[in-house]
Amino acid sequence: MNIANTIKDKWWLFVLAFIFLYSFYIRSLNIVPDKMLSFDPIYQYRFTYYFANWGHLPIWDELTYYVGRITDAQPFMHYVTSLVYWLLGSFLKMSLMTMASYMSAVYGALIAVAAFLLGKELSNNYGGLLAGALMGTAPQILVRTFGSSYDSDQLVLFFLILTLYLGFHAIRKKSIANFSLAIIGFVGFMLLWQYFLYSILILFISVVIYAILEMLPKERKVKIDIVNGFKTSLSKSKDKFLILILILVSIFLISLLNNVNLITNFMILIGFAQSAEQWIVNISIAELQPFNIFSLEGWILSMGRFITGDAIINNLILIFFFLMMVLGIFRSFRKDKEISAFLITLLIVSIYSSSRGIRFTEFTSGLFIILIGAGFGLLTDWMKDDNVKKATLIGLGVFIILVAMTIGVEMGKQLGPDISPNWDTAWNFLKTQTPEFSIVGTWWDPGHMITGLAERRAYADGAHCQLGNDGQHACLYTINDRITDLGKIMATSDENESMNLIRKYQGDSPEVYWIASDDLIGKFQWLQYFGTGCDARVDEKCPLYIQISQQSQSTDENGNIVIRNYGSILLFQGLNIPIPIYVQSINGAIFDEVMYYSNGNVSTVKWNETEKETLVQALKPLEKQLNFRFTNQSIPLTVWVPQHYSYIVIIPQTLRESVFTKMFMLEGQGLEHFKQVFRNEQVKIYEVI
Repeated sequence: MNIANTIKDKWWLFVLAFIFLYSFYIRSLNIVPDKMLSFDPIYQYRFTYYFANWGHLPIWDELTYYVGRITDAQPFMHYVTSLVYWLLGSFLKMSLMTMASYMSAVYGALIAVAAFLLGKELSNNYGGLLAGALMGTAPQILVRTFGSSYDSDQLVLFFLILTLYLGFHAIRKKSIANFSLAIIGFVGFMLLWQYFLYSILILFISVVIYAILEMLPKERKVKIDIVNGFKTSLSKSKDKFLILILILVSIFLISLLNNVNLITNFMILIGFAQSAEQWIVNISIAELQPFNIFSLEGWILSMGRFITGDAIINNLILIFFFLMMVLGIFRSFRKDKEISAFLITLLIVSIYSSSRGIRFTEFTSGLFIILIGAGFGLLTDWMKDDNVKKATLIGLGVFIILVAMTIGVEMGKQLGPDISPNWDTAWNFLKTQTPEFSIVGTWWDPGHMITGLAERRAYADGAHCQLGNDGQHACLYTINDRITDLGKIMATSDENESMNLIRKYQGDSPEVYWIASDDLIGKFQWLQYFGTGCDARVDEKCPLYIQISQQSQSTDENGNIVIRNYGSILLFQGLNIPIPIYVQSINGAIFDEVMYYSNGNVSTVKWNETEKETLVQALKPLEKQLNFRFTNQSIPLTVWVPQHYSYIVIIPQTLRESVFTKMFMLEGQGLEHFKQVFRNEQVKIYEVI
């Protein structure tokens, strides 16, 4: 009987446990032993590895920005992951990298628990469970918080929601215990994320809005009495402000013990919110590109990206979400202005945060989901006297959860670590075949992999070298300097200019190695823009490489490939040289120059006028078969044809002599100070001499 009563009373606890386990399951579906997502997860793993093996974090980062960077890693995740590894690693026979991936899935699943707590605080168990289920399965959150993505996103979102819950709970239900729990939560957040004051700022804004709401008369027809309204508002909100101030003061004192500059961190948060572009790296990051929430796609993305294969279901889900938010705020305004003020704050902050770029839809999704869950819970309370309506609403909520779980598991199947044999062999080459204190340069993107996988010094990476505790830059050169110079090294056609910039950052490294990789073809807009100031987005004098994938191919009667189709460009392979042909309507034209591989080596052919005429005559028999005619004019561009033929690259005249073209397309031809020491289809490595 006691067990039955416990199950009846604590049914929500069993449902929450299921939501947590399911959230963990979809995040761990594609974990691969000893593999991890690249970029920032490798950075986080490198410092976890350091702490797990030596028991402390390095004071000085000897690889990243080694010429002047003080370690600024936030330690919380490194501590927790290492502790679990020490306790369970040997028992589970699991490497640290594999353990980190599974812990990442655990951290991601914990977000659902935090969402439940806040949703329940704002409404009831029903609201908390819907918030938890949506938070645990939302694709827009899942893509940043799955297992192999060992990054701080999981715990940042967890602590954001948790500290909002703890702070809101502390100002609503004043007690030493609640105040202490809030302090503990914020200290953990402080040890995890530089911008942890974000949640305190939200709480302050909510109290300000609460004070404004309290100034309003309770009845519509009553005129606003500003003086009495202000007195009433001040009387009801001063304790809340006081508690938040005490929390902030307590965190400030604790931050001094942990050598955290709270004022500097707050100014960085405000500065980023106003102008993230002060670090120019943010201009080029796809996730920080402008985002418009005020569109159908914008709302769907900001609310978690719950998309099925059925447009009707998608629209119904979106309508349900909107109704829950709007009706929830309306219902809370009539019932509890503290909750109403908090919900209004979440709505305002979510809309503003989304304006900072697509990257922040992860956070806005979390905040919107809290709004949705709270609205759902408040409506079930509203309908508690009508069992039919309440049961119908709960049934609709269960349906939404089931759909969300289906979407979540399908998304989970698509996520996993980076598996690239070409890059793996490149990292292994650098790690085993280059001097230990060598420094490696390329564009900033692979910086974390250079230090974390190749274990070599790097010119730059994605971790901004910001202000040190003394208020000065911790790096000899800031990230802005480095990115500008890295772009110029690749984009310039003056090899001597590249060499001078490379030597600028060499320091005492005995050898310098340089990477040219295929991903830079598509990213070259930013190398050119930052390096030379030539902006292809607005200036037609700044053309870029055009990379075109193969769509189909045609063979002769012997099975030999004769023509490869790249959309508007056909590649004819019936001669000794592959001939790219640009086709527009009924006209076809050859290009002035082609770069191709013969016996493993790159060759270049640039035809003069006589050779062009001869070539066109040789190709004339193709006209009837391909249903176009050759023109006498040629295209004044170069086409590079790689050995694998999976794509081709059109090279504009302005980039024909760039250092990157010579490195990647020409395999070092025309360069005097770069000796190729490694190459595969994706990666070319040069020793700088």
